[in-house]
Amino acid sequence: MLPRILANKRWQPLLLLAATGAFQSICLIWLIGWAREVVEGGSDQLQSGDWVIGIAAILFLAAGRYVERFYAELLAQRYIFELRGAVFEKSQRLPTKDFRVADKGGTLLRLTGDMTAIRNWIVQGLAPLIVIGLWFSVSLVALAQLHYLLVVALILPIFIAVGGNYLLGRYLFTQSEQLRRRRGEMIRNVTEKLRQLPLIRAYNQPAKESRRFARQSERLMDSQVRRARTSALMRGMNEAVLLFAMLALISTGLYLQRSEVLSGQYMAVLMTAALYLLGQLRRLTRLYEFWTLKKVAEKKLMQFLSRDSLTEGRRRRLKGEFKLELQQVSCNDRLLPQSFLIGSDSRIQLTGISGSGKSTLLSVIAGLTQMTAGKILLCDKRYKNYQARLISQQICLVSSDLPLLRGSLKKNLLYGARSLAEEDLASVQNICRLNSSQELPEGLQTELEEGGANLSACLNYRIMLARALLRKPGLLLLDEDVAHQSSVVQEVLREVAQAFQGAMLLCADFQGAERICPQRWMLNSRSEPVDLVDNPNVIPMEHYAKGK
Repeated sequence: MLPRILANKRWQPLLLLAATGAFQSICLIWLIGWAREVVEGGSDQLQSGDWVIGIAAILFLAAGRYVERFYAELLAQRYIFELRGAVFEKSQRLPTKDFRVADKGGTLLRLTGDMTAIRNWIVQGLAPLIVIGLWFSVSLVALAQLHYLLVVALILPIFIAVGGNYLLGRYLFTQSEQLRRRRGEMIRNVTEKLRQLPLIRAYNQPAKESRRFARQSERLMDSQVRRARTSALMRGMNEAVLLFAMLALISTGLYLQRSEVLSGQYMAVLMTAALYLLGQLRRLTRLYEFWTLKKVAEKKLMQFLSRDSLTEGRRRRLKGEFKLELQQVSCNDRLLPQSFLIGSDSRIQLTGISGSGKSTLLSVIAGLTQMTAGKILLCDKRYKNYQARLISQQICLVSSDLPLLRGSLKKNLLYGARSLAEEDLASVQNICRLNSSQELPEGLQTELEEGGANLSACLNYRIMLARALLRKPGLLLLDEDVAHQSSVVQEVLREVAQAFQGAMLLCADFQGAERICPQRWMLNSRSEPVDLVDNPNVIPMEHYAKGK
């Protein structure tokens, strides 16, 4: 469910808007009475104080517009602030199977287009409806005091406008949904292609991508034109209805004057009030359009917020020594059922042919990929019994799928670090060889591009490794990486294996890796025959069982 607009004391600006409408009604009634006195008795009979009060009433009406606009904006922005936070929090709590949902351009559209639609409804729809609705109701009461036919003449066209807006609004809702969908498609395409500019240029495909963008842009333009046509028709209809309402009101007044029910002086006052009424009601001609766009935005936001959230247990601490056990864990066709045990100080090398599921296995252990069968036990308790925060603290993955962030080196190193002292930072920098002024000329203040694009693969990997070590995890997962072929990285891994006090699972296949991690686990795919070996440190994982 979406947050309520009037929650968290947001009813206070709304109450002020209502008070503004009531005060404007009083000012308007007083001005009409003042104008009647001027018409009946002449301006020479009015006291100087009456002129002061009349001018003050006009100024108060103008001030009411300021109050209405400012506090409507205040109400809207406070609500959007909460709603925007809810969307961002939801995107971070999506389950692993929905990670990509938040990265397809839809989140950007929710945080911009949908929020703007809701803001427009509050500022230009809801607030004017409250303020104008109040003094319009008072105006109807005042007209009823003159003659009931004046009220009928004004109300009947309003009912016609409501019916016409409802019929056109249903069509406008469908068109607005299609427009939003096509806008989302273009945003997703542009977001993806801007990230892949090197690939587009390397394969000489700018023309192809331009044609695709042009097709999407044309479809978006067609949707915008169709919605604009309906919107224009709705505004034209509302303008015609308003003019008809004013004409009916004035015609009725003239009829009552000829019937000697109203005097000529009252008729002049009535025409003045009708002109003012026309200007105010014109502000409501887009009311249904704003409401329709708001409903489309709410529908999309509710669909997103109603998605399943990450479920987690209540345990905040581990009991006993760190121990991780997998029992017949599998992931569709990407990973065969695996069972194994990792102790608190294990040093394990993970090997297997390409496609056997090594990276998938590490991602499952880290909680970033959802397993389809089996269970994982951490200190003899299932993952679901622990808070996600605890699992991320105890198990840290170093992978190209978890790239560096744009910003300074220090920002990246300290991202997620906990209980950190200056000695810890200096020690990790030393182990990971991050003290070179040639590689990092500005030290910790060296600026990194998104994904570490301005760094070498070797340096990029060492920074990711240092970032993981500073979290002080119980298990360090090192995914396969091209940087493992670097002699510098291999030396760093050897030092990490000696200095790191937790368990270490290294997915690598380079000469000397067995000295870093003497125990070796072999992953086998369905197409690969199981190689049973005599070395007790080499265990085919498909055939591993606890206690054997």
